[in-house]
Amino acid sequence: MGLSFHMLFTAAGLYRIDVASLEVYELILIGSAMEISIFIFEVPTGIVADLKSRKLSVIIGLFVMSIGIFIEGLTIVFLLIFLAQFIWGFGYTFISGALDAWISDEIKNENIEKVMIGSTQAYQLASVLGIILAAVIGLKDIRIALFVSGGLSLFLAVFLIFFMKETREREVIIKGHFYKKYYQQLIDGFSHIKKHRVLRIMFFIMLFYGLYSEGIDRSYEIYILDGLDFRNVFNIAPIWILAIVNAVVAVFSYIMLNIVKKYLKKGHHIYIWAFNFTLMMIIGILGFAYLPNIYFALFGFIFFSISRGGTYPLLNAILIKNTPSNVKATVLSSFGQLDAIGQLLSGGLMVLLAIWFEVKEMYLVTALLLMVPVILFTRLKNNHIKDAKFLEVNG
Repeated sequence: MGLSFHMLFTAAGLYRIDVASLEVYELILIGSAMEISIFIFEVPTGIVADLKSRKLSVIIGLFVMSIGIFIEGLTIVFLLIFLAQFIWGFGYTFISGALDAWISDEIKNENIEKVMIGSTQAYQLASVLGIILAAVIGLKDIRIALFVSGGLSLFLAVFLIFFMKETREREVIIKGHFYKKYYQQLIDGFSHIKKHRVLRIMFFIMLFYGLYSEGIDRSYEIYILDGLDFRNVFNIAPIWILAIVNAVVAVFSYIMLNIVKKYLKKGHHIYIWAFNFTLMMIIGILGFAYLPNIYFALFGFIFFSISRGGTYPLLNAILIKNTPSNVKATVLSSFGQLDAIGQLLSGGLMVLLAIWFEVKEMYLVTALLLMVPVILFTRLKNNHIKDAKFLEVNG
């Protein structure tokens, strides 16, 4: 997935800017297409993964995502690219929640924090190869890079049909009772989130992670190439500029996660690391937007991206540790939907900011939104330490 997805991300970013000639606000709207799809389908597909099969859910997701990639590579029309992203997002909902729930059950949550970090490291290493392949192939024809990415997703889906195991025993659902069971699963998942103190706080953290990300995710390529003018600074193809940046991020994210694994020893450490990474993300975004030297500004983006790469496996581990197996994919998908809601809510705001102001002002708002998770991670850490002391005192 790291290989396929980063070929896609590297090639699609430049494809939309240089081949389809999309404006900043159109790039943000393209991202909104994916988030609309996730908002609609995330929880339903998570419930089906819990009730039916997480393996089947992942395989379906990869098939559908490959269709979305192929459609985008065949057109430069904004509405069709919008549709392609909607389809890709639909496919992603089958994987989101289901894959992490599958991993969690297969290893029975043993050392889940380090397993999630290790899997992210494997993803990062493969992504470096994907970025390089996208750049090499993109020099000839950037569309071919998109098609190869779609082909890799398709190949992985077929591979998993034969080699992905699933040992979890599933409840047998009586014929005609599926929708009743579906509704009960939905209620059970939401009820667990509502009753669990950590997940209630994570609700707001994930919402603000969704709110902050839409603007920078859809505009960083065009800002690096044209806003910082790296298109003219280096006498190389634009896709190589983006590829080098993304490859540097992937390599240093791998190194950063090695450090986290080494020092993640106590339960509250996961909240401290999440706090630190989020604060580093804010510093990186502000540096990217406002540092006067273009090289320092680019370093700000790399610093932000490395910090971000360290945050997400920690967020997933927190959610997994605090969710029972029977509603795991449902709960994880619910938080995925929450992230999509945040991105949809901020998408309109970011479009307006991109139209009325400069990209820098949009990035300032982006950084300010991350202050809420910074505060809430402190609360989670303090609550965890307080609970640990209570248990120690009371035997």
